[in-house]
Order: sequence, then C-alpha cells, then structure tokens
Amino acid sequence: MKNIFTFLFLFVAIGSYAQEEIHFNSSWSEAKEKAIQSKKLIFIDCYTSWCAPCKWMEKNVFIQPAVYKYYNDNFVNLKVDMEKGEGIEMRKKYNVQSFPTYLFVNTAGDVVHRTASKMEAEAFLAEAKRATDPKRNTAALKDKFDKGARDLPFLLDYYLALERADRNTANQISAEIVAKVTEPGLNTELGWKIIKALARTESDKLGAHFMANQQAYNSWSKLEDREQLKDRLITSAMYGLMRTGDEQVFMDKLAYFKKSDKIGRKKQGVMLEAEYYLEKGRTDDYVKLTTAALKNELKDDSEKLSFLARRASGGKIGNDQASPAILQQAYLMAKRAVVLDPEEYSIQSTFAYVCLAMKKKPEALVAAKKSRELADAETSKIQKLAQELLDKVEAL
Repeated sequence: MKNIFTFLFLFVAIGSYAQEEIHFNSSWSEAKEKAIQSKKLIFIDCYTSWCAPCKWMEKNVFIQPAVYKYYNDNFVNLKVDMEKGEGIEMRKKYNVQSFPTYLFVNTAGDVVHRTASKMEAEAFLAEAKRATDPKRNTAALKDKFDKGARDLPFLLDYYLALERADRNTANQISAEIVAKVTEPGLNTELGWKIIKALARTESDKLGAHFMANQQAYNSWSKLEDREQLKDRLITSAMYGLMRTGDEQVFMDKLAYFKKSDKIGRKKQGVMLEAEYYLEKGRTDDYVKLTTAALKNELKDDSEKLSFLARRASGGKIGNDQASPAILQQAYLMAKRAVVLDPEEYSIQSTFAYVCLAMKKKPEALVAAKKSRELADAETSKIQKLAQELLDKVEAL
C-alpha cells in the first residue's frame, strides 16, 4: 500500500511539473475555439526548426514561473513552425520575416500586438502585458499615430513597442524624437528615458548631452544604468575610431576601461584593444596583449576567450588568412575556453575550427566530434554546420 501511495505521489508530482511551462495548443482552429470561449487573445510563437534564439527562449524564458503563469492565464497559446503545415500560409499572411516572431491576435485573426527576437524573461513578460493593454499595444499605438499624435511621451512609447518587430518604422520614430526633443527637455525624467533608449554614441545629440550632464540624471536612474550607458556610448565611439585610425584618441579612450577597478570594464578594454591590433595588423602587440589577458583578466572567461579566438582565426573552416603568430594565440585562447566550458557547442566548434586552420588534426577531430555531439541539442541548422566541420576535419 505504501508503494502505491508513493507511486501516486510521484505521478502527481511529475504531472504538476510537466504543467510548469507555457501550454500550447495543437492548431489554429483549436486555439481560436478556445479563445472565443474564454474571450482571450491568441499568442502565436512563430518559429522554425533551425532557429537558435527560438530554442534559447524555450529553454530559458518559457519555463520561468512568472512567464508561463501570465501567458497561460491571459492567452490561448499556439506554437507554429513557419515552414510546415498551416505555418506556411500563416507566415505569408502575417509577413513573418524573422524568428522568433511573436504575434498576439484576436479571434478574427487581427494582430493587436507584435514583437520579435530573443529577450530576457522580464522583457518577454512586459511584451505580454503591453499586448493586453488596449491603450499600449502596437495596434492601438499605430491607430493613435495615424490620427496625428506626436507628443514625446507617446512617440517614445510607440518606439519601444516597435523596436523589436519593425526596425524601419522604429528608426523613423526615433529620428522624429531626436529632432523634436529640446535641450531643456533632455534634463527631465522623460529626457533620461529618451537618452537611455536612443543614444548611440557619445558624439550624437543625446549621447553628448548625457556625457556632459551625467549627474543630472541621478534622481531618475540607477547608477548601474548610467554606467552601462556610458560604457556603451564610449565603446561605440571606439569602434568608429578603429575605422578612422586616430590612434591617440583611441588609446586615450581605452584608458577609461584599462584603468578601471571594475573587472567588467577591464575585460572590455582587452576586447577593444585586441580588436584594434587585429584590425591594424599589429601582430606583436596583439600577441603581447592576449598572452597577458590569458593569465589575468580573461583567464576564467570562456566566452570572451572563444570570441577572440574566433575573430583572430577568421571563424571560417580552413581559414588561412591569419598569420601563424595570430593563429597560435587563437589556439591558446580557444583551448583554454574548452578547458573552462567543455560542454558548450560554440566553444568546442571554435577550437575545432582553429585546430583545422593549423592542421592539428588529432585535436581538431576530438573537438569536432564533441561539437557534433553537442549540436544534437541544438537546431537542425547548427547540426548541419557541425557535421560539415567534422567532415572537413576527417578529410584533413
């Protein structure tokens, strides 16, 4: 009897656990019928089998309690592969161009809100709440815009609603906001929100104003947000300097990162300096910098080490454009990244690419086989790339 109760308890527990995710219906007709009965909107997850961000959202966001509870309580949910079955016509009807795209539609099939792309749980939940707000979803905002609304709070809200799903229109709205906002208007809470959303570099209208008046925003923002914005603006400016070749200005700005006591900034400094030397073909400086970083700032950062290795080697199968010294650094960084994070597909594949370029077949084969194994948990497109890599290594 005790065993029976134990079994029943486990059965119920497993059943309860299985419900802890967004519940998706099997077809449009089923979802529509339930939506009519419940008077809810239909949430449509537009995906493809090869979409890596779609898989990431499933694994990291859809399973969050706050997310699945809100979506299950407020929507009838439908998941549709845009390359199969009814998804093919649905893709045409709703002009779905990127994946994932998220549609919130009424029972007539009209879109009341649209968003897209990989995002964190907080942002995904915010999109759902916007969709259920009849004054703030994209359909309502578009109607208001078409009727002539142009005040700055409205324009900013409209921009934020469009930025993920309609970049062209969002950019037009952004330009209108920047042209309209005055300098006194930037010294307000709304001004901070505009700057945070739309500033791109420290030299554009919004970025320059922020850099000159940083303390003015203490009342309306967190220090962390201001610091992140400052880092972003300076980084953007430095990438521009890489193209213009003004080394002295670049190095002066680089000091902001290198002399910081924050490890995140120090790491960013290494990444920027490495990119600069790579772009300028300064092999000795690149080797010296990355050798030191392997022992210090980046010694435990598998993601950044792998990224640098990929950039240095060109990230292509059999790439032979990088110099032997640069390739050797790529090899050392990629190998360290594998030691730190051996179960990450992108890290194993990067090491395999670098070893392939250096014709180190034994190591390349181990990494390529491991990346092919890890690719089974990814999309079909990644599996294809992993198999292509393995084939190249085996043919070496």
